[in-house]
Amino acid sequence: MSQDVLELVQWAKSNGAQIPDQIEFVRDESKGICAICKEDLQDVKIQIPSSIIIDRQDARDEFAPRFDGDNTGLKFLISFWKLQDNAKFGPYLRNLPLKLDSALVWNPNEWQLLRGTNLGNSIREKLSTIYSEWITWIKDRGLPNDSLNFDEINDQQLYQNFLEPASKGQFDSWSSFPAFLWSHLILLSRAFPEYIIHPQCHEGSVILLPLLDLLNHDAHSKVQWYSEGEAFCLEKNGGVAKGQELFNNYGAKGNEELLAGYGFVQEDNEFDYVALKIKLPLNTIESILENEPRIQLPTLDDYTTFAFEKSTEKKKDKTDPSYFEDGIRFFINTQNANCLNPLLDLFSYLSKTDGTENWTDLRPRLQGLQSLRAALKLKQDQASVSPQGLEHSDAINSYREHCARVYRQGQLHVLKHAISSLKQLEKDLLTQNKHQLLNLKKILKDDPKFIQEELPKFFHDKDQDEVSFDDTFELLVLWVLAKCKNGSFQAKHEWVEKQFKASMGKKHTVSEEAESLYSHFFPQNQTRTTKITLQELSDAYNFVITNSFTRSASSSSETILVQSA
Repeated sequence: MSQDVLELVQWAKSNGAQIPDQIEFVRDESKGICAICKEDLQDVKIQIPSSIIIDRQDARDEFAPRFDGDNTGLKFLISFWKLQDNAKFGPYLRNLPLKLDSALVWNPNEWQLLRGTNLGNSIREKLSTIYSEWITWIKDRGLPNDSLNFDEINDQQLYQNFLEPASKGQFDSWSSFPAFLWSHLILLSRAFPEYIIHPQCHEGSVILLPLLDLLNHDAHSKVQWYSEGEAFCLEKNGGVAKGQELFNNYGAKGNEELLAGYGFVQEDNEFDYVALKIKLPLNTIESILENEPRIQLPTLDDYTTFAFEKSTEKKKDKTDPSYFEDGIRFFINTQNANCLNPLLDLFSYLSKTDGTENWTDLRPRLQGLQSLRAALKLKQDQASVSPQGLEHSDAINSYREHCARVYRQGQLHVLKHAISSLKQLEKDLLTQNKHQLLNLKKILKDDPKFIQEELPKFFHDKDQDEVSFDDTFELLVLWVLAKCKNGSFQAKHEWVEKQFKASMGKKHTVSEEAESLYSHFFPQNQTRTTKITLQELSDAYNFVITNSFTRSASSSSETILVQSA
């Protein structure tokens, strides 16, 4: 046990902390400080008395009357005490890590290792939020500050002036931004929820627990947190063998959260997740909230399990569309078999035809599945592009490079699993509803007249070798056009004729796409016997658009007509 850690343990015990003597804190090269059991132990209990718990009251005492009672003041308190060499908490403060590996304080070259991932794309935004929190608190109290336009400063300047000092715990002023960022990351990685000891407090309020926060994380460690009086207790359920580490449990955290907040990752992390942010017009959100109670629009609170992640600000009304104006966040992982359902519901809703379909109908369900699959594939493609030929590769820390690689692999694993799940769901839907589906392959098999007579007749004045079609969509439009013009639907395709006639009762404008298709296939010099009007083609075009879905994720896009229920 190092001298600093020994001093911390003795200090905590002298102030009433209770921890078994059979637990020894040792320093590990890769994991830092670890709590190792020197003997077999059963139901280990550690108790931290209120006298050494750091909470909002300490910040209030230090900064009154300029303290609002939130977590921000607690962050300033830590950096203030650190520079003041606070006598009471000195042993604890001296054991706080100076070197931080959170991705938020990596250098620009290391950030490139995260390019194409959610974390890599959000780091600047996360830092901007922290900066706004800092500058607001500073200005409200009239403290000196180096105000800057955060969006205009480049990555290298940001790193040299702020991130590097924060990552090393090096700052001269307790109220500087590097000091605040360091404290923010300390609190993010070490804080516990205050409501364990003060049930009436805001659920987002946090506390620091000297000694207890030395325990490392294992998502499978069975522990319980509770209070005895105003003391905070951690109890390990079950036994810990001699020589084994005693772990805390931060909760089910994926590597994105661990890397951003704690500075480490876990290989093959079963709790890895990928976030998808969907931005919709407010009127669309309003319509969903008012008319579609079965469609879930999740909030961060639905996913958040730890107090520090919960805002202490007054919550917005979730029935207010403006709650989602910055986007709707969905989190997918490999452990929850139902995690794609809310996303598929939303994409199905967005794929339905206004006024004529329900989002639970087969066609919008299949089209929504295609759109969701395409969105996930795009995200997978972006995350698959590993950075090549980085400048100043010697400036990349090998540990951080390892973390970036493990994180990226986890993201790709989740996305691959999600896409595979959607493929299976698509296969099941196509099999179960094949009697309601009509593709070009079936048409060519069952309706030889179309390909042998009707289609060539459209282009009899053209060189047949010059007639080509970009996709099955165009051929389906021409098939519907020919069948309607000639009244030649086969009995098994009468449902198409019925749906087409029903669609004629609705007004459709001629789209630019329909005009383009018309001018491509039917030039001005048509003969009278094969005269096709723009309106006729437009009607067929609109019908196929509103009565089909396109398997855009297949090797070649395939448009399939869907019979209404």
